[in-house]
Amino acid sequence: MQDAYEIQQVINTYSQAASIGDWDRAVGTYLPDGVWAIPHLGMTLDGAEAIRAALVQFMDTMDYVLQLNTPALVTVTGDTARATSSIRESGKTKGKLQAFEYLGMYEDELVRTAQGWRFSERVFRGIGTSHFPMESGEAH
Repeated sequence: MQDAYEIQQVINTYSQAASIGDWDRAVGTYLPDGVWAIPHLGMTLDGAEAIRAALVQFMDTMDYVLQLNTPALVTVTGDTARATSSIRESGKTKGKLQAFEYLGMYEDELVRTAQGWRFSERVFRGIGTSHFPMESGEAH
């Protein structure tokens, strides 16, 4: 049960760090050669620095983004694990009074390291997106 708790903390850390633009913490949840894939967008990012660059580029277009994740279903096998969690991501595009809500599932593979659990691969499977008018919130 301790492993499942620690893995949930990695997922939570990523969501919170990505929401506030703390790229060191967000990218620190990945192995240096970790992979982030978003198949429905045809996107696969190899390595922590490629992941960081994509996050920064995306967030440069946003006033804010907030990720909310559900508790994950976790299966641990020795020093590897799989976790599946749902995510709801909301945000507002810079220069527009339009917000979005994005729903999907993360399928994660993690490896136990000396520093704790890290993502070796995250696959995001989008379910749907909504767009709607909204006033701007505080930028992060």
